[in-house]
Amino acid sequence: REELKAGHRRIFSRTLQSAMGEALERDEQIILYLNRRGAATYVFCRECGYTAECPRCDIPLTYHFVEDGAATEAPDRQLRCHYCGYSRRMFQKCPACESQQIRQYGLGSEKVEAEVKALFPQARTLRWDWETTRQKEAHEIILSHFVAHRADVLIGTQMLAKSLDLPLVTLVGVVLAEVGMNLPDPFAAERTFSLLTQVAGRAGRSPLGGRVILQTFQPEHYAIQAASRHDYAGFFQHEIELRDRKST
Repeated sequence: REELKAGHRRIFSRTLQSAMGEALERDEQIILYLNRRGAATYVFCRECGYTAECPRCDIPLTYHFVEDGAATEAPDRQLRCHYCGYSRRMFQKCPACESQQIRQYGLGSEKVEAEVKALFPQARTLRWDWETTRQKEAHEIILSHFVAHRADVLIGTQMLAKSLDLPLVTLVGVVLAEVGMNLPDPFAAERTFSLLTQVAGRAGRSPLGGRVILQTFQPEHYAIQAASRHDYAGFFQHEIELRDRKST
């Protein structure tokens, strides 16, 4: 949100962009993590970070175009809950701060790779996602190329959260940390916390050290805060209390 207010509208924040440049200058490697379901569109306010949620289930609503069958009419814009079926019309102003900066957000790994190439033309990139791993043994080939330092930046999805030992990786950037929390899943916060802490562990696995940068429109969310500190106990306590309240 602060980046947008400052007029910076690129995929990477100035902090992450600067850290990427420094790592490339040192001939070190970078991992950029993006939730594979990042193409799922959710609705949020760019001013205050408010996310549209279902009043019944407390999970984020998903944005949809609904054709009404009339060629002369524009499609209706609806927000739907994929858990209970609740729907409502898309609002024009943020219910929390009344800003009109309401956006639908979704981001894919191809777009992230294109941004890397635009900013750092000299950087060698690899994508490790569903699209690039459909061929037999593709996982092993991509990983072997990265381990052999035939690429500088590895852009991928949940597969990157696995226990990979990559000594030259000194920077992990999570492009949109809250995407997983804004999906129609009652356990979204837990899954997000788990993935963020796992992918953060890919940096700093050698004497070179490491840095992890989480980009988010919701830095105050308890799952983001706990993941940034690797605070398992704190996350568990908050989550279990929340579930107790919901169950009653």
